[in-house]
Amino acid sequence: MFYKIIFRNSRFIICSTLLAIYYNQSEAALKDVKAFFKGKDIISENALDSFLFFLRVGRWLEVKKDDQDRRTLLFRPTPNALRQTHELVSSMALPYQTLAPEIPVAELLDQSWFLPAFFKVYGQLMIQEIYLNDLVPQAALFITKDAGHMVLLMLFMESIRHNSHMLFLSSAEIAKFSSVSRTHINRILLAAEKSGLLTTKNNVLIELNSSFIEMAERYFSLYMAMVGYSLDGACQQHNN
Repeated sequence: MFYKIIFRNSRFIICSTLLAIYYNQSEAALKDVKAFFKGKDIISENALDSFLFFLRVGRWLEVKKDDQDRRTLLFRPTPNALRQTHELVSSMALPYQTLAPEIPVAELLDQSWFLPAFFKVYGQLMIQEIYLNDLVPQAALFITKDAGHMVLLMLFMESIRHNSHMLFLSSAEIAKFSSVSRTHINRILLAAEKSGLLTTKNNVLIELNSSFIEMAERYFSLYMAMVGYSLDGACQQHNN
């Protein structure tokens, strides 16, 4: 459920920004989050309010009134949110170990200081508005949808696993992997097909075009580069 929710581009950016503000300010207020997103195309004010409320109801975000100004709502991530965030960061960081064996990733993940240090750096990418959907526009066909990152990952990994652009893969299998409906998957695949990224046949065969492979390689390269930048920055912060 957490990955289905978080792996939609706008929500991922919001959650990363929440953590960036939380770890970079002595007191993190919801008004700072709202001010950051005001006037941006990422999400409307009403949708942002709804998502923040959803995080509170889902026990991912705790909110209290500021003692000095009762109109100001301060926030902090719950222990459950931090635990799931740590799991998510681990899923991003551990694969990076093969690219940078000199960084003791597993050891870093066990340190109590790691998560704050990581998001002080990674969060700055969000604050500076360095977003993957801007860097790789075609990826937006996937990552702006619920679980779209997971769908893109599955297609790319299957092509690597089988060393083929022809995948015998049904929408039901992708839906199960991504924890969304088949209808939702079919909409994503149809949009990708209309954009020339892939071709589907009889709901059992997906042919990935070269444009898809190029897009996926660029997307995941930048994705891992952002992870690597944050890991390196976290280490430097701690060592200094």
